Amino acid sequence: MNRIAFLLHVSAQAVLNWIRTFAQKFQEKPEPTGRRIILELDEMWHYVQKKRQKLWIWKALDRDTGQLLDWECGRRDKTTLKKLADRLARWDVKVYCTDSWGTYASVIPQDKLVQSKTTTHDIERNHCRQRHWFGRFKRKSIIVSKSKEMVDLTMALFARFWVNGNQDELLSLLG
Repeated sequence: MNRIAFLLHVSAQAVLNWIRTFAQKFQEKPEPTGRRIILELDEMWHYVQKKRQKLWIWKALDRDTGQLLDWECGRRDKTTLKKLADRLARWDVKVYCTDSWGTYASVIPQDKLVQSKTTTHDIERNHCRQRHWFGRFKRKSIIVSKSKEMVDLTMALFARFWVNGNQDELLSLLG
């Protein structure tokens, strides 16, 4: 943002405000389609304000379409997972694929839960793409986000214009 501000002769805060306004305007999560889906759930960490303050980003990915259906930013606990799971109840989920972390079993019904690292390849690939495209999500980064809101808006832009296949729409908006 600092480089963009320098090139446009504006403040970094102005660039941040443009991005915030743009993300708020275009943030949307896919609506349920009525078909049964297989969902991959996983969480990744990020820093907010300082390196000692982790923020967990819980993500839900439709295995068939590759769409990022929903996410929740918060702690790595049952409460945050429950918020995400409650929103995912609108979808007709046949199976939830997760890693073997115990909290999943405490929130998701056992008859719909498959816990194995071998079932989460697509969501792990999604994490890698996110870390590649956004410096703030790199593991060994000095970059930290200033607020949970900006992490959530970054997730919205990543989902809308990268994961869910609307890069052409983004280019047409910029042109």
